Amino acid sequence: MIKHFIAGCFILLVCACGASRRDVIQSMKDNELVQEKNVNDYVFRLQYMPSDRGAGEDTSLVYFRLNVANNAGAPMKGTSDLSYSYGLDTLFSLVNMTDTICAVDITRVANGTVNGVEYMLVFDRAKVYAQPDCKLLFRDWLFTHQFISFPLKGSAIAHIDSLSLKI
Repeated sequence: MIKHFIAGCFILLVCACGASRRDVIQSMKDNELVQEKNVNDYVFRLQYMPSDRGAGEDTSLVYFRLNVANNAGAPMKGTSDLSYSYGLDTLFSLVNMTDTICAVDITRVANGTVNGVEYMLVFDRAKVYAQPDCKLLFRDWLFTHQFISFPLKGSAIAHIDSLSLKI
């Protein structure tokens, strides 16, 4: 009897964890923490990377992933140039009415695709949480030579983080 009870609790726990993950993904879409913009022949896809607050993880930082792909699916030429990998921290910032928050670090991620590049954007968590409404601004001097902005809410990021905590 006790074995059946423990097995039932385990199954319930596994099902609850699966539902929680779906809830996090759906909530990210609802709160616009996964956004896609088409500019010229490029697709810019910004995604917030929620923290699972695992052992050894730095909880003072917030991570975003920006994927830039060629709309036609053709290989992007010239992305091996050093300007696509270095000095990127000046291209990204969080902007609201009164303040501009510079990125802590921007790193090009080796994702193995030939028709795009991917960047990991890192910001200070306390400063992002303090922003009720802001925009992630990408001064795109690499692909389209335009300013590209993604609207964000600090409260939405805090909400997603609370959903993704492993209890």
